[in-house]
This record gives sequence, structure tokens and C-alpha cells, in this order.
Amino acid sequence: MGTSRTKLIVGMVAAAAFVAVALFLLTRGPESGAGLVQRLPDGSTLELRTTAFTTNYTFRYQSGNRLQRFIAPILPDALKKWLVPQQTGSLGWDNGDTNLFVITVNRNPAANWSSQLSRLVVFDEQTNLYDAALGASTLGNPNEYVHGWWIRAFPRRSKTLGLRFIGENANHWTTAAQFKIRNPAFAVYPQWTPESRPITKTDDDLSVTLNEFQAGMPMQHDKTRADENSAARKTRIRCSFSQRGLAVDSNWRVQKLVISDATGNRWFPWLDFVKQDFDWVTNGTVEFFGALWPGENAWKLEVECVRTAGFSADELWETPPIQLPALGQLTDLTNNWQHDVLTVQLVALSSPNTDHLGQFKWIAKWWGEDKNKVYSLALKISPELKGHRLTVVRAVDQDGREVEIVQHGSQDNAEQAVFLKPPPESRQFKLTFALQRSRFVQFLARPDFVKAGPTNSPTKN
Repeated sequence: MGTSRTKLIVGMVAAAAFVAVALFLLTRGPESGAGLVQRLPDGSTLELRTTAFTTNYTFRYQSGNRLQRFIAPILPDALKKWLVPQQTGSLGWDNGDTNLFVITVNRNPAANWSSQLSRLVVFDEQTNLYDAALGASTLGNPNEYVHGWWIRAFPRRSKTLGLRFIGENANHWTTAAQFKIRNPAFAVYPQWTPESRPITKTDDDLSVTLNEFQAGMPMQHDKTRADENSAARKTRIRCSFSQRGLAVDSNWRVQKLVISDATGNRWFPWLDFVKQDFDWVTNGTVEFFGALWPGENAWKLEVECVRTAGFSADELWETPPIQLPALGQLTDLTNNWQHDVLTVQLVALSSPNTDHLGQFKWIAKWWGEDKNKVYSLALKISPELKGHRLTVVRAVDQDGREVEIVQHGSQDNAEQAVFLKPPPESRQFKLTFALQRSRFVQFLARPDFVKAGPTNSPTKN
């Protein structure tokens, strides 16, 4: 009896202690126990929830503190409703590359509050900076924002990384918080040797010269006031083109730019061929968000070039007239063009704010401005692109008026979309497409780094 009674008392004391500790942790608030939490100037708190260096990452969000998140999967539903907040959700990336993903939780109990965080800058132990992310995938809950930051490139030669979160308020960039984490890709890497500029490379009869390569200039689009640690900066390259000794700069453009370094970073900016906004290209000039860091002696630039004019007749296809569908309507199309072992098939044309079917529901959906004026054309190329590019040369309506090509999306894939904004008087339009073999060249170069200052004049390091 004595032994059993002693065991019972010990068990009751242990249970009471567990309940006391659990209740203490449960009442400490969501940020307790995480360790990496800061209070921001706007009164909110920022928790660095987790980081992951992986591919095809999915983060499943559960609100609450660490104990609540730990016990949530094993609790019965009746207890879960009482013990664990019910805010859940997920963020996912499926691009096939190895990247660094950072998850933060920004909270504020104040009414009508919204998160001001909009950029993430990564820096290493040598203070090399890189503007890694403009915007984040977001889960919005009452008084809480879960941000998923996708970092496609970062310095890998130091043992630690700094994460600087930038907020925007009243048209002003400010540093909201900084955290330090272990560098998941740290190692001893070789250094590449840059080629001396100007560098000229040739593919078939096209010669491409890299004339300019700069990093660190302020973003032209960035109209905000910012301190030196918060200013948004960019990288710029400028190429020229020649064929058989003749300059042909106006007939060619950079279609795609892939950037890599000796540590394993490899990514490409999404270039806009229409507007000179953040990541854009005009003929041989390319600008993209984020200044490369000087810790690398050289960067590899893989440049894909396509023609914009001077096509031969067999490289062009003018579609038959295509009727604009009524508002809310989707028109199936059967037009196709066979050229150079490839087939271009027009799939469907949707009116503004009208979804396509199947896989094109997202590929051919317009998310930008003027949603009430932009039509979406879905098309498919088969069997594979294999070094070819389909581009839109021109679009005109029934009276010869120009139809604005707002964007040609998903050009790397077989399923693509062309977004058009016709004049109000248009009833139908014709498109002229070009299908051509791309030209590929590669440079190994070090940028001129532009020091901060009123003149922003380049300084070679």
C-alpha cells in the first residue's frame, strides 16, 4: 500500500508540474520560445520562424507558440479547439532549384494594422550585400502576416548570413529588423578568373560583345527615400550585336540572362520586354533588381539572344483574323502553324477577367493592371522548344490600328500566354509571330561596383 501510494503521489506531482509548465508556456504568447524575435518600429513583432535550404519547399503554418505547434498534430479535435489557435495555411515553391527559404511571422494587435515588410537583403561577414527578395508569398490572418521569402542567390563563403528586413512607410525605405543565421551553404570554394572587357563571343553569324557590366546603382524605378543600408540597388549589363562585320543592335535583343558563380548560385531575372520597370531588357541592355556582391572575382553570364526584326518570310506567321469574345466569354481556337519541326497551336482567347480552362487557368491569367481591358490568348508549342523561341512581332485590329502587347508570358515553356489590350473600337485582330533559333553566348566577367554617393560613378575593384 505504501509503495502504491508513493507512486500515485509522485505521478500526481509530475502531472501537476507538466500541466503548470504547459499552462505557463501556453499563456506566454505566440512569440515565446522561438528565440529569434524582434520588436519593430511600428510596434509589431517579427519572428524568424524557420529557414530551409532545399528544393520544392512547402511550409505548413500553424499559429501559436512552440508548445502549441508541437502538440497540435497529436491532440484530439476537442482539445485542439481549446488549446491551439486555429489559424493554419501553407506556402509552397516548386521550381526544381536549390534555394534558401525564410519564413517570418509579423504580428501586431493594433486595429487596422498591416505589415510594412516588403524587401529582404542578405549580407555576409564581409558586409557584402545582396537585395535577395522584393516581396514575399503571404498568408494574411487577423493581426498577423506570415511571409515566405524566396532567396534565389546569396553569398556562400562566410559561416553566417545576415537577414535585413526592409519596410516601406510613407514612401520611405527603412530597416525594420536584422537577424543572423548559420550559412547553410558555407564551404571553401574556388574563385573564377574574369575575362577582360570588352568580351566578344560568337554563335553562328552573330557576334555579341559585353561592353558594360555594373552593380550597385540605385534602382531607377525606386522613388523612395532611404538610408544607405535600405536603398534598393540594381545590376546592369550592356551588349552590342554584329553580323558579318555590320552593327545590328536594333535587330536583336537579349531574351534570357542566366547568372552563376563558383559557389553554386545559379538563377535568372524575369525580364520584362515591354516596360522598363525592375527587371527589363531593351535590345542589348539589361537591368535587374539586386546588386551583385564583390566577394566573387567573376560571374558567369549565359546570354540567349533573339532577333526582333529582319526576319525571312518563312520565319513569320500571320494568323487569320481572330474575333474578340464578348465580356465573360472564352473562345476556343483551332489555328496552328507548323515550322522547323515545331507546331504552334492557338488554344483559346478569353475576354478580360475570364478564366481559361485546365492548366491555362493560371498560365493565361492576367494579374497586372487594367484587368478590365486585357484579353488573354493561350497557345501551345510542340513537341519541345529545343533552343527555339516564339515571339510576337506585331498585332493589328480590323482597321490596321496597333493592338498593344502587354506581355508574352511563360516563354520558357511549351504552354504560353499572350496578353493584349486592343483599342476600344476593335472587334477583331491579327497576330504576326516569329519562330526562330536562339543564339547563345557566355561571358566570365567581374562587374564595376558603383559606390554609394550623389554621382554614383562606377569604381573598379
